[in-house]
Amino acid sequence: MFGGYLINQENTVELSRKEIFELQASIEFRQKEVKIIHEAESEKKKESCECEEILRTLASALNRLADERDKLIDYSNYHVLLVDDNSMVREVMSHMLMDNGFFHVDEAYDGHNAIVKMKEKEIPDGKQIPYDLVLCDLNMPMISGLDLLSLTRENSKFSTIPFIMVTGIMDKKNLLEAIKLGVSGYLTKPFKEEDLLAKIDNVLR
Repeated sequence: MFGGYLINQENTVELSRKEIFELQASIEFRQKEVKIIHEAESEKKKESCECEEILRTLASALNRLADERDKLIDYSNYHVLLVDDNSMVREVMSHMLMDNGFFHVDEAYDGHNAIVKMKEKEIPDGKQIPYDLVLCDLNMPMISGLDLLSLTRENSKFSTIPFIMVTGIMDKKNLLEAIKLGVSGYLTKPFKEEDLLAKIDNVLR
């Protein structure tokens, strides 16, 4: 039993990105423990056989986790701009992203600040756009999420940046307008970490 999941040959469990990494670390630690026991008990045939069986099971579990990790997008080099006028929301979402492998997360407190950051950010090596993804709140003062989306799509330097709209209320009118402007996806608050990651995976694949 690791992290609340029973690992055996037949059991398959859908895991989140974060759970895959945590479970792999747990299994690798357990594997080291069993190897130590195995070496210490090598002269006792029964205990040795039990350790060998556990090691085979652990190795099989790690192989399956490796297959799951291979299916994941490596987000470590992705640059994300998080736009929301609520500092608490930005903090929560930023932690969600960084806990799941996004190591380059910039924050903007409104639409104007987002435009400034996009214009001032140095384009990362090997890329043609300053950010790989924009996560933006819909309802903001001065420049709304729809306004920012429109400005982004009108600027040739930013027009191809994937753009996810985040809102507490997505009525039909705003949704249709966002689609018309070229939004990549939208997410309704409140949402869970796995909802955010699933939406990002869907948009960036």
